[in-house]
Amino acid sequence: MKNISSFKYIVGKYDYFLFDQWGVLHNGHKKFLRAEKCLEFLKLKNKKIILISNTANPTVQSEDNLKRLGFNEKLFDYCITSGQVSLNNIYKDIYKKFGRKCYPLELSKQKIKYFNLNCTKNVEKANFAMIADIKDGLSILDFAEHLDKIMKYKLPLLCTNPDFLVHNKNKLSMCGGTIAELYSDLGGTVFRYGKPYEPIYNDILKKMNITNLKKVLIIGDSLWHDIAGGKKMKLDTLWIKNGIHKSKLKKKDEINPLLEKYRPKYAISHLRL
Repeated sequence: MKNISSFKYIVGKYDYFLFDQWGVLHNGHKKFLRAEKCLEFLKLKNKKIILISNTANPTVQSEDNLKRLGFNEKLFDYCITSGQVSLNNIYKDIYKKFGRKCYPLELSKQKIKYFNLNCTKNVEKANFAMIADIKDGLSILDFAEHLDKIMKYKLPLLCTNPDFLVHNKNKLSMCGGTIAELYSDLGGTVFRYGKPYEPIYNDILKKMNITNLKKVLIIGDSLWHDIAGGKKMKLDTLWIKNGIHKSKLKKKDEINPLLEKYRPKYAISHLRL
């Protein structure tokens, strides 16, 4: 892993830049101005910018949020979310194989609406279970009863946000990926489409007509998702240190095993020129 002090040092090596959003470009409430300058710099160099997010929201909502935070839509060429790829694949992977009746583990009315879900609270009548964004303050224990139920009936679980944790208002909150990982460890069938899983990257490669993987750089703060996804797809990665793993940076016994496992090519404290 090579530590760099400026993003511009590696720009010339790549043509396509895949940016994580939360923790790299913004914190959910305000944009990072130094990160925005990096996007502007790439545009001046005629580079392709792709925004890749594990949010459970569809792409249009992610783009609306970027506008709300003050990002100009001309600063990126393509935006894709885990929620959008889940929506794109739900028919062939879930409905055709298992049925349409959904048992919601944690779903907002908004998610139920845009996925056009047919929900039931009776697990015996369900064909699959689904989890999206999780309310702040919940823990794995809050889902133990649900997991027991869906495991008993061997329901597949659709997880539209594979993230384990998110920084929100300077606090770490659990995401649906933590529940999905536990269900998978218990032997359950799980469908995940966002980082670090291949579907979201395959969508980008096809959409952007990328044929030379050596010209692609992934930029993200999560070793579990952004950097792991790059390793899985054999793409170079830039790890943003002061993101989701910030609290672990001084705990060598915790951060070093992750670095050894996922091996980012570059690292920088914050995204900056």
